[in-house]
Amino acid sequence: MKKTIIALLMTALLGICTSAFAIDRNSEIAIMDFGTRPGATEAEISLNNAEYVTSEYIIDRLVDDKCFLVKEKDFVMGQVNDASISTVGIIDPDTAKKIGALLKVKYILCGNITNVSLSEAGGSLGVAGLTKNTVQAHIIGRVMDTDTGNILYMTKGTGKSASTYTKVNGTIRFGTVQVTQDSVHNAIQKAAYAMVDELNKKII
Repeated sequence: MKKTIIALLMTALLGICTSAFAIDRNSEIAIMDFGTRPGATEAEISLNNAEYVTSEYIIDRLVDDKCFLVKEKDFVMGQVNDASISTVGIIDPDTAKKIGALLKVKYILCGNITNVSLSEAGGSLGVAGLTKNTVQAHIIGRVMDTDTGNILYMTKGTGKSASTYTKVNGTIRFGTVQVTQDSVHNAIQKAAYAMVDELNKKII
């Protein structure tokens, strides 16, 4: 008798846990512009349009992975901008609810580029004035339920990109080391893809 009761309780608990984290892959999701967490990136770094391109990388991967039905980004940003709702970076529960009601979406995905740094610096390529560096980016994302404002999933992604540098325009400085803008964006792209892939594994 006791074993039967315990088994029933375990089944009920598993059912509660499953339903609490279940996500309908056929529901629409809106992707917000990702932020850069204050103090997390190198002081001298300046990413061109980092918030927008990060969300574009995420949308690209979500569509490829068939995680959700992704709401059209220009429509999303047009609506939230017209409503004067701040959507960059981590979003609070009340704002998530407002966005859900405005866009008629069940879920939103928001987050931050939490760190961009050098994982390796230096290393001559045998060409005068040319060195090889490796840029590393970290991204964290949150899937939020717009009905409750609750965070359903939090995932992270890391990406690396090699950078060769000569004295050209379009570079970013890390202390005394300079890398190309392209290498930074490549690292962010890889981190965004890794984050979405990790999310896809978690979704029930």
